Amino acid sequence: MEAKDLTKLKKKLLAERERLLNTAASSRKNEFAISTEDLADEADLTSAELSQSVVFTLREKEHRTMADIDEALQRMEDGTYGLCEECDEEIGPRRLEIFPTARLCISHQEEEEKKKKFYIA
Repeated sequence: MEAKDLTKLKKKLLAERERLLNTAASSRKNEFAISTEDLADEADLTSAELSQSVVFTLREKEHRTMADIDEALQRMEDGTYGLCEECDEEIGPRRLEIFPTARLCISHQEEEEKKKKFYIA
């Protein structure tokens, strides 16, 4: 992978990481607070709990994305970024542009998804 492409992807990863950190900081202030004064009945309480559940799910997803970004940045430092973890072949530049945290080439990613689909069904 060319140095300019690597630099571009690193900037993209760092920008996404910064966005996630900012989102998490603002959500801590606003989304997790439930005032008992706002909950007039059980329906309001249920609605608030459901909203909190959705927020927790979103935060979990963001946490996993942050971990993926950190791993990709570490692979950049190690010199293994852009190589498939299964076959050590280069991951296509277009795939990395769209999905900069990719760890697998498209062939191995498809195999991984088929396995997941098989075990879920």
